[in-house]
Amino acid sequence: MQGMALAIQHSNSPVVLQSDSLEALSCLSTNALRRSAYGQLALEIKYLASSREFVPQKISRLQNRVADRLACYSRTERATAIWLHSVPPCIKDLWPLDCNSITL
Repeated sequence: MQGMALAIQHSNSPVVLQSDSLEALSCLSTNALRRSAYGQLALEIKYLASSREFVPQKISRLQNRVADRLACYSRTERATAIWLHSVPPCIKDLWPLDCNSITL
């Protein structure tokens, strides 16, 4: 949530939301998870997406290693952090491999 809010705040470009979960992306265009434990999260993402051009993009799990490593970092360190204009040490080796081309 915070990452998407920051992207909207610091840029006028379209917001591209990449996920390796087709189910997660599809719930953003339907009410599929409305009553689930993730319903509130989906509603928050929809709300943020309504303020900017929003491009959901399905990627393979192999293209999502950076997000996985950052999620693990957040769980093990019990912390959240923002690195503006720098690369966190925990993903320094992965981020060049996960760069995904985008056509808008």
